[in-house]
Amino acid sequence: MARIAIVSRLAVLPQSPLPAALALLLLALAAGGCRERAPAPALAVETVPAAGAPRAVEFDPPLGATDVDARRTSLAVRFDRPMDPQGWAWVIENPSTAPEVGESTWDEAVTTNTVAVTLEPGRDYVLWVNSPQYPYFRDPQGVSAEPVRWTFSTRGATPAGGLTPVSAHRRTAPRVIELAPADGAVDVDPSLAVLRATFDRPMEASWSWVTEGGDSFPATTGAAYFEADGRTAALPVKLEPGRTYVIWLNSSQYRLFRDTEGEVAEPRRWSFTTRAAD
Repeated sequence: MARIAIVSRLAVLPQSPLPAALALLLLALAAGGCRERAPAPALAVETVPAAGAPRAVEFDPPLGATDVDARRTSLAVRFDRPMDPQGWAWVIENPSTAPEVGESTWDEAVTTNTVAVTLEPGRDYVLWVNSPQYPYFRDPQGVSAEPVRWTFSTRGATPAGGLTPVSAHRRTAPRVIELAPADGAVDVDPSLAVLRATFDRPMEASWSWVTEGGDSFPATTGAAYFEADGRTAALPVKLEPGRTYVIWLNSSQYRLFRDTEGEVAEPRRWSFTTRAAD
């Protein structure tokens, strides 16, 4: 059965995979019911909302839940303010981890959006609430909510013979444990020539250094690479004085930072500001 994601007033077919990245697969339920092919994704991520954007403050089931009843028929997300009742975006990362998604509705206060789903026992699910490419959860002023990757797992079916597993091991996604310069730094030396991001485990020799849009991504002076430890990703750059830079390590669309077992790192937004010229 086809996996769908809902985007108000927009209908698109799944995009074919990109050779350099995993493209998001998206189907949309349009108000008029018509469908048309989606445009090819841009090579840069759409602009991410600035501070003060709407935030998803409650998820049902909770983020990371591991014992969700597969018989439930809906998922819900609540925002910190009333939202545009004509917009929403439940976005599929991969058909293999997506629930079957149906109609999406707002409550009377327009703060909670509920989507109909069909779940299966013993499954790991992933949905995005907005993405850089599909930012249709937004407030009445048109400010889009920050994208959130939502994962949960359903309770497994009881094996034949009535036996129930007593323990299980679930792999976790790689995490960034150190950034140089630090995230949020405001006095970075503009002569710094290499940016470094260190992960908590050895990684594959692949990467997604992603631009947020505009001129916030630094100029590069060479190819990205991993250092000898296999955990530290490096990017040669030329910085300018008095500039604020924004970089994404992975995004919902570009997901090539992954460990040696193929587990994809959670997207991480990284910003810093260089010292002004004397």
